[in-house]
Amino acid sequence: MKSIKWAHCRSQRGFTLIELMIVVAILAILAAIALPMYQDYVAKAKVGAAVAEAGGGKIGIDAEIVMTPTMDAAKTMQATRFSTPETANCTLSVEAANEGKTGITCTIKGGPAGVASKKVTWSRESNGAWKCEVDGIAAEYTTPACPLKT
Repeated sequence: MKSIKWAHCRSQRGFTLIELMIVVAILAILAAIALPMYQDYVAKAKVGAAVAEAGGGKIGIDAEIVMTPTMDAAKTMQATRFSTPETANCTLSVEAANEGKTGITCTIKGGPAGVASKKVTWSRESNGAWKCEVDGIAAEYTTPACPLKT
């Protein structure tokens, strides 16, 4: 009876080295495919967040420019209604409003190398139209609402 129990235990010793190597190879292939795709998604998300965060100040500037078309940079920054020039994804700066023209620039904080420290700019023309452009970012990471600077 003991010999039957030992024979049964010997047949279930675990995985062989070859089986483990195959699993590791499969995981390495999956990681090699998934990591670059993940980094692309993170970069696209960072750019999209920067466009949205910088665009948040447009309404305040529009409202203030109706009353005062020319403002210094500090007053223009106050008009954005941003509590601080730092957001989760951006370091924000503004141009002084001159005859209704101004701009909000977001310098992207963190993220993949293709988007880190790059700029997203919302520019306002004197007619009140806003235009978004990105500078130094690959076209694959941009959004239709904010194309590459030409």
